[in-house]
Amino acid sequence: MPAQFRVVQTSFSAGEISPEMRGRTDTAKHQNGLKKSVNAAISPFGGAVRRNGSRFVNKAKYSDKELILIKFVFSVDQSYMLELGEYYIRFYINGHVIRDANGDIYEVVTPYRELDLKDIKYTQREDTMFLVHGDHPIMELKRYGDANWSLMPAIFDPVPFEETEPTPYAYLKFTTEDKEVDKSVTITCFHNDACTNKNYCFVQSDIGARISVNSGVIKITNISDANKGKCCTATGKIIYALSSVVTAIPNSWTILHPGWSAELGYPSATFIHQQRLIFASSKKFPRKIWMSTTGNPYNFDTADSSDDDALSVGIDDNHGNKIIHLAQDQVLLALTAGNEFSITGGYENGIKPSNINIRLQSAFGCSHVRPINIDASMLFVQRAGKQLKAVSNGGYYGTDVEWMTLSEISRHLLTSGIKAVTYQQDPNSMIYVVCNDGKIAALTYNSEQEIAGWGTFETKGQYLYVCCLPDKTKDVVYTAVRRNINQEQVVTIEIFDPELNTDCAVSGFDERGTNVWRGFDHLEGYEVSIVADGVVMPPQKVINGSIILNRDATSIEAGINYKTTLELLFQDFPVNAGTIVGSRLTLSEVTFRVHRTRGATAYLYGPESGQIITSRKFGKELLDKAPPELESSIQLNSIGWDINEINLTIEQEQPLPFHLLAVSYVVTSG
Repeated sequence: MPAQFRVVQTSFSAGEISPEMRGRTDTAKHQNGLKKSVNAAISPFGGAVRRNGSRFVNKAKYSDKELILIKFVFSVDQSYMLELGEYYIRFYINGHVIRDANGDIYEVVTPYRELDLKDIKYTQREDTMFLVHGDHPIMELKRYGDANWSLMPAIFDPVPFEETEPTPYAYLKFTTEDKEVDKSVTITCFHNDACTNKNYCFVQSDIGARISVNSGVIKITNISDANKGKCCTATGKIIYALSSVVTAIPNSWTILHPGWSAELGYPSATFIHQQRLIFASSKKFPRKIWMSTTGNPYNFDTADSSDDDALSVGIDDNHGNKIIHLAQDQVLLALTAGNEFSITGGYENGIKPSNINIRLQSAFGCSHVRPINIDASMLFVQRAGKQLKAVSNGGYYGTDVEWMTLSEISRHLLTSGIKAVTYQQDPNSMIYVVCNDGKIAALTYNSEQEIAGWGTFETKGQYLYVCCLPDKTKDVVYTAVRRNINQEQVVTIEIFDPELNTDCAVSGFDERGTNVWRGFDHLEGYEVSIVADGVVMPPQKVINGSIILNRDATSIEAGINYKTTLELLFQDFPVNAGTIVGSRLTLSEVTFRVHRTRGATAYLYGPESGQIITSRKFGKELLDKAPPELESSIQLNSIGWDINEINLTIEQEQPLPFHLLAVSYVVTSG
């Protein structure tokens, strides 16, 4: 006997799930998931909504080179997006590129090549940003005004000093009784009571170096040049008092040189934590961390041991991996390609030279992609670049650790590798992941509502980078997109805008009404999709930066169209035989619950069999007016029959809003 059932799906909160999970019809993720989600975002309430279109902001400087986007947040009232490309920075504020007094795009010159960009790390303190790269001196970007910035090598006084070469195995003898600060001192090294050619301690390049000896520090001011710049005797100035002037035995003293240089390399990771500016990982010291004095980011003097003094410490990565990132959740974290470490001080106390604890937390390993913070968690890209991990520390010592793989059930969306990640807190708590295939994998994440739904954003082009900038009332997501416009390659800077349903778009308003609209030079020769006064108009080609409508309109949006596609998963349910899998099915009725929706198509076999979800009522008085947005249930009948599996697809091909809340359908089995 045929059996009839009504199947209801009231949530799509799991988003697009992996094909490997499609047999798990017993799980909540499957029951709340989608087979495909393209250009739709999962709502925090469980629905699926057409993604925001993007507003054109500016063309990037180069069309054939990579770039990165960095946020510079002085306050929510003054926040900037930085476009970093080969040897330049451009600046954006309130969705506009900053120009100088002559109307030219304002730029600052940088030392960074295109290949350097992906490895640049940065941290910010008020109106100053520190940028690091292992091949370049630490740079300091300062803001003096919207069109007044400077980028210069940062000056530290002093820089960290390290034992860059093994200290000679020798005795160190003092020829003076002075041991107080600022006193001059003469020191001589010897081995077996003699200074021989095999045991020279000092060379000309040691001038300016430091000697750590007898609990104090001596700065070398001069050496004898009696033997081609090599000698056994040096003069110096005491900068930290000596405990005594007794002869120091071998291995009890060290010669220290500046730890950062072109030869030794420069730090490649940075962070600010507990009022300390922190750097890590140079070519010579790949597992070393340097912390400034508390409250003074330019002082890295480690000679003293006060609680607020600077310090340096190394981590023990069992595979010898360099530190790639410094980050934090509740505690400071150091991430390598093999391990994750927590760095803490004493119980409820800050990190200080006399009390620092480094603890191995896990062994996932990270990629070069910058970590991000969400609430009290830190997210990073795992070493292979295809998984997104989340860590949360519940205890100060970093012992109460929770880990989660956010991409596990949708791993197929990240197989090309992750290029950039950003987080938009407001309005819908969404993570944007730019992948190497030019798509964005978007995750709506809300732990309170148990929402973790993935989907992909596609455009006619390739997404290169993404970065979110907090604003007064919302978070603004900037993207860099490589497009082919009229057979010419360009890179555009765009902003996702909830008021738009096309990409690279321009919108406008003219209270008198007009049929000629300008401002489309960036889409010259392209046939754009148009919405005028809320009505979809025939596409028009941009000529001389303008489009001409077939009638006047007071408002317009025109840009590159994109299609939203939602494909439902086949849901199993119990019957007398135990399952409907393999049964012949007839789909006789489908009901869509929608919100603020205008136009869409539903089909079972293919687009040619689709039925339109419409809100248009016809009448002479309604011509040329926008159709109303639906806030109801729409029922379609006779959509398919004699099938073994239900593959229902809903598409929005028009540049109009679409928000699916729930779907129900009547199925006859047998």
